[in-house]
Amino acid sequence: MDWFFKIVRIAGVNFPGAASLVQIQAEIDSVAMINRLNKFEDPISYLHDDIPELSKLIYENLKVNDSTTLDFPEDFYIKYSRPLAALESVGLISKNSVLASRIPLGINLIDASFIMYICNLAEDPKKMCEIIDIVDRCEVGLWLDGNQLKDSVGLPKYVIRAVFEIYEAKGYGILSRAIGSCKYLCNA
Repeated sequence: MDWFFKIVRIAGVNFPGAASLVQIQAEIDSVAMINRLNKFEDPISYLHDDIPELSKLIYENLKVNDSTTLDFPEDFYIKYSRPLAALESVGLISKNSVLASRIPLGINLIDASFIMYICNLAEDPKKMCEIIDIVDRCEVGLWLDGNQLKDSVGLPKYVIRAVFEIYEAKGYGILSRAIGSCKYLCNA
């Protein structure tokens, strides 16, 4: 088929009937380019077509349970086995597997960037802007408490913790490692 469109592009200039085929080829090329750019802009969804839908379900569970260790019904794992495998293969989640069972006991959200990705799909952008602004404007030497921010901003604690992890990874602060803690010290 590529050879056909190549010859049509060449002939389109000199043959009026080929002009409409040149237009069709241009539109196909445009759609193909958009698809390629989308893969670069959203490398997570590109892993599997069902990942955006799956991600919204994961976020709903995260909101309800406010935990990064999430449990789902057995049919969830069967329906989404491939996108879950794709997410696990690139280190965005881990599965709590049981020996000799293809159905995991649950999943763990182990990557802060994936938590931000699912927030982008399913959370109120105003809330996300608010938490980013709070952390971004934090004064050096000031501790932010994720439990207090959870109530004031209206986001799950583990979403706030993911924001803290991202800022810590950039060297802007320190995330408390105390068990059950969700505190961030701004140092830059």
